[in-house]
Amino acid sequence: MPTPLPFARFIHMIKAIEALPVPTAIFNRYRMEYDLILTQLCVSASREEQLTVSDFLGCSILGSQPTANKRLQELIKYGLIEHKLGDDRRVKILELTDAGNNYLVACSEAMTQAVAQQVTS
Repeated sequence: MPTPLPFARFIHMIKAIEALPVPTAIFNRYRMEYDLILTQLCVSASREEQLTVSDFLGCSILGSQPTANKRLQELIKYGLIEHKLGDDRRVKILELTDAGNNYLVACSEAMTQAVAQQVTS
């Protein structure tokens, strides 16, 4: 049997992630935007860097500044991220909460399982 094309494997992984039980009701048509925020925070934490609200307000994928701020506030409201005041009290530093980390761990496990299924099939 021929090896599936990389794009087919990618689609399979996306479907596996979409099938995950989501942590809250906010994951609807904006899921891509929420996942972008969460993964960016995860990557920055792994590099021991900090991201601020301002870093996301300039992100064109999230749309206008009010829209980006709304997405951040929704993730804060549902306990997936939190913000803390920096040394300069005008700067809000964003961090993943335990619930946000758990969601990303579940996504990683789903991707690993999807890849394993592709290898065995």
